Amino acid sequence: MKKFALLIFILSSFLQASFLKCEKKENRIICTYFSDRSDSSNDVILKFHWISPKSPLDDRIKEINIPPNYGSAYDYRFIPGRIHGHWTVKVTKKDTNESVQTYFDINESDDEFFSN
Repeated sequence: MKKFALLIFILSSFLQASFLKCEKKENRIICTYFSDRSDSSNDVILKFHWISPKSPLDDRIKEINIPPNYGSAYDYRFIPGRIHGHWTVKVTKKDTNESVQTYFDINESDDEFFSN
């Protein structure tokens, strides 16, 4: 039964029109938004919203354009200086208001990259 549920989860993730993936690379968290390639002659405007676990002062909203015939965009934040805890990243398409979100954790062990 567990294998069946895992298979359904994997298949459903491939059927999504868009998704968001965050990963830690060196001293940054990089979040990439993937969607079907645009066939229109207009840019797709995305709003990346980084939501801090504790302080709105560490939140950030950034708009990014995806040119026609492209299917992805990314944004990143440096780990040093970020508040530790459970972060949320939400990406919203400005024209349709569709959104996807994901989560990641920054903890004290992430600071090991920067110790002398």
